Amino acid sequence: MIPSSGKQPEATTGVLLVDKPEGWTSHQVVDWVRRRLGVPKAGHTGTLDPFATGLLVLCLGEATRIAELLTHADKRYVFRMRLGVETDTLDPTGRVTRIYDGPPVDEARLRQVIADMVGAQHQEVPRYAAVKVQGRRLYEWTRSGRDVEAPARLVDIYAFDVLDHTWPDVTCRVHCSKGTYVRQLAADVGRRLGCGAHVSALRRTDSGPFSVLHALPLDTLEGMRRDGEWKRHVIPLHAALSHLPALVVDDPSIRNRVRHGQVPDSWLDRYAAVVEGHPGPVRLMGPDNVLLALWWPAAPPGGRRLKVFQSPEHLT
Repeated sequence: MIPSSGKQPEATTGVLLVDKPEGWTSHQVVDWVRRRLGVPKAGHTGTLDPFATGLLVLCLGEATRIAELLTHADKRYVFRMRLGVETDTLDPTGRVTRIYDGPPVDEARLRQVIADMVGAQHQEVPRYAAVKVQGRRLYEWTRSGRDVEAPARLVDIYAFDVLDHTWPDVTCRVHCSKGTYVRQLAADVGRRLGCGAHVSALRRTDSGPFSVLHALPLDTLEGMRRDGEWKRHVIPLHAALSHLPALVVDDPSIRNRVRHGQVPDSWLDRYAAVVEGHPGPVRLMGPDNVLLALWWPAAPPGGRRLKVFQSPEHLT
């Protein structure tokens, strides 16, 4: 828990977990946090579509500099798909393009198709996606009527389970790698079944080590705004990166040099064996769990070896 860091909003640094409401874009949530909580610098680590709800991991202040280390985390979702109805966007916001008029799909077959989806695979990016193709967003090409080849990306489905099935709705839980499109996953299930499908509701429950169980809705944050209580829910840098190995810099003179990016190789080399096999980054920690810098012990000549954090994490 982090108490208020004082009157200056720019001192707020860390990760804030927000439970995104339906109908909001991820950018709108970030903008709300900037304006209502007085945080000049903020960004998210993975977009949620407007119709989706759930965990949005926000980086505040200097934590924006570690966003790239959090965006590659695996994700978990609970979602509902409607079998027998296809839409052009693969979700409830799109135009219906096909309605299946056959009999309900056998549940045993449904479960088998879903089980067969587990594993590494190349997934086509949905036509209404924000990825750039030839300099423009793919959804812009689609809306303009221009037919461009949608890229495919390698994704991994670690687990895919049916939680409930009452035709034509199926509630599922999926654990997947970064970059997986759940709506494309549902469309692929529908295609294999022959009846078509689209995602009718989607909720992100986890992103890496972070859970929606610890996320705050916007109305709760609004209620905490005036007295700064929300700051007690900001996860400090060292804790947000707790999955990385850490070395404590005990020597004050070395700590000072770390803050200026001037750590001697002789000091770093003393700890090379500790992180052998780990390309980095490694957390270089000061007293009171302050993150001084990130160290890449295996950085190539001329490559970045240190990322220094000038703003201390105030824990008092």
